[in-house]
Amino acid sequence: MKLKNKICVITAAGKGIGRATAELFLKEGAKLVLVSRTKSDLDNFSKKFSKYKKKFLCITADVSKEVAIKSIIQKTINKFHSVDILINNAGFGIFAELVKSKTKDFDDMYYTNVRAVYLLTKGFLPYMIKKNSGTIINISSMAGKQGFATGTGYCATKHSVMGFSRALLLEVRKFNIRVIAICPGSVDTQFFRKESHTALSSSKDTILKAQDIAEACLFASTLPQNAMVSELDIRPTNPRY
Repeated sequence: MKLKNKICVITAAGKGIGRATAELFLKEGAKLVLVSRTKSDLDNFSKKFSKYKKKFLCITADVSKEVAIKSIIQKTINKFHSVDILINNAGFGIFAELVKSKTKDFDDMYYTNVRAVYLLTKGFLPYMIKKNSGTIINISSMAGKQGFATGTGYCATKHSVMGFSRALLLEVRKFNIRVIAICPGSVDTQFFRKESHTALSSSKDTILKAQDIAEACLFASTLPQNAMVSELDIRPTNPRY
């Protein structure tokens, strides 16, 4: 097992990339803290993996709320006493031309996509520094490196994640803590939902799967301790209409 007894916190773990990563990490021996806003998704995970129930903790919480983040950190430490891997996966997009966009939509994206990353990392980092080791994986996006029409708000949040990751890496590498920003292209998840006002431009069977990003997280987490991938772009090989 590549992650035997490693303690890993994953946000937005109920569906998509978070769920796929949780399943893969559990099979690789990790102890998990799974965070999701949707209790039924966590209940489904608990039922499916009931034989591993002592190895994971499910927390229903909205990471856009600071009080919820404080509770996540406290419950994690109370159960496992430390943390080895933090995967900041929670994020969503609402798309519109800037003049038609809503300030509330921007604020909601910022609080989940950026502020939660800041607060969760700030809260868990002292425990990694104490251990003189750790891995922080921030799920960004190709939208964190380039722009596109109707994506002003979303791209701004993902560019923020990239800036945060790059700066944090330089702060914490002296403690043997790795910081990795993973930047997927189109992934077949519920990100492309009706209320986001966007749609896939390629056929679902030709784009990335959540499992592909989970494998990238595993790779980043299991490199030799003296090695780090700081940024990882992942694109579909041959997206087609």
